Amino acid sequence: MKKLFVTIYFCVLFYRLVTAPDPIGPIRAFIQTNLVGLPVIHNRQTWDFDPDVALRRRRQFLELHGDKGESLIERLGLGIDGYEDERLLKQRLRDEGHLGGLNYFLP
Repeated sequence: MKKLFVTIYFCVLFYRLVTAPDPIGPIRAFIQTNLVGLPVIHNRQTWDFDPDVALRRRRQFLELHGDKGESLIERLGLGIDGYEDERLLKQRLRDEGHLGGLNYFLP
């Protein structure tokens, strides 16, 4: 039974490799895909990387989103469908008189 499965497996493997658009030998394909890796893995990549860009953009982030992103979180919660002002008004009315939006400490 085990020999039958191995035979079927190799037949399917060879059939798939022969019908592939760029047929290469089955042994070479096995070695390339499992041991060596595809050629795209071995290409050299170069990236323009500036480690100081975060320090330069920090000031811009603070101006746009506040310290620790408070207004960013608020803006994400308002959505982008054109009803941001109405949602902001509802949230402000809902949170009025509450301690940070929580009423646990209020009687």
